[in-house]
Amino acid sequence: MMKKTWIGVATLTLMTGCVSGQYVLDDQVSQSREINPVQGVDGDYLGSFAVRRPYTEVTPVQLDQCLDASVQQQQVNLATGVLRDPIGQKEKMTFNAMPGEGDEAGVTGVTQHEGRNIAYRLEIQRMPEANYYYFDRLGEASGQNDQFVPIGAWAEAAPLQATQGLEAVADQMQSCLERGATNQPGEDPTGWQPQS
Repeated sequence: MMKKTWIGVATLTLMTGCVSGQYVLDDQVSQSREINPVQGVDGDYLGSFAVRRPYTEVTPVQLDQCLDASVQQQQVNLATGVLRDPIGQKEKMTFNAMPGEGDEAGVTGVTQHEGRNIAYRLEIQRMPEANYYYFDRLGEASGQNDQFVPIGAWAEAAPLQATQGLEAVADQMQSCLERGATNQPGEDPTGWQPQS
């Protein structure tokens, strides 16, 4: 019996030693309600990031002006890779600009945060209860010909640092919108404002 136990322990130790912790999903990423990781061929990556801020009532012109002032817009090329969504469908990773329609607007851009160049597509949805900032098509500069590679969701890839950079973009955009808003954002914790 003792020999079987030692063989089992040795086998388990060898098996766990062969599995690298490098590509294991960061605990803080898996616990975050704002981060959506996706599985790639060789590990989990940041698929999208979303934040909610108080609703701001602005005109389409003001929205466009804030996008221009807050986002370093840039067409982005992704170097390599295929991401899989949760049901296993493959999606080529590309970055495409989106025209603004109604209360939705979107752009592709790059932000610099703590020495990292982070690419994203940002879609803003302004609903009566809140402004939603949705970042997807996330990538990081690879240093070669303006190419961007997916951002790992494991601890060594510092995914939370990347999302902090995206949140800074949302906060800058929100600040701009609040300056031009005809309502008083933040009066209600949900951002909803009663009609007079």
